[in-house]
Amino acid sequence: MGIPRFFKLTEPNRFNYQPLYWDPDKEDREERVRRIKAELGQEVEFNKKSSAITRGSFRQYSGKTRRKAGRESNLRLFVIAAVLMLLAYLLFYR
Repeated sequence: MGIPRFFKLTEPNRFNYQPLYWDPDKEDREERVRRIKAELGQEVEFNKKSSAITRGSFRQYSGKTRRKAGRESNLRLFVIAAVLMLLAYLLFYR
């Protein structure tokens, strides 16, 4: 038994996501063929479906960015704490 509530809390939305089939082997094979053709000087067809975004490319700089954001956050927290302590000193001891 739970505590009776005055307001009904809504439940989160449920999604029926059906992922598309992805064949990593085929994608790797096509990428190798395209690179080899480019090295041999053969004409490379531009495929509009292909993009520069590859698996894991977003993780490439995530460590550096996360560390930088953490440092900025810590510095901001320190500055806010220092300002609050200064205000408290000025209000209570003067």
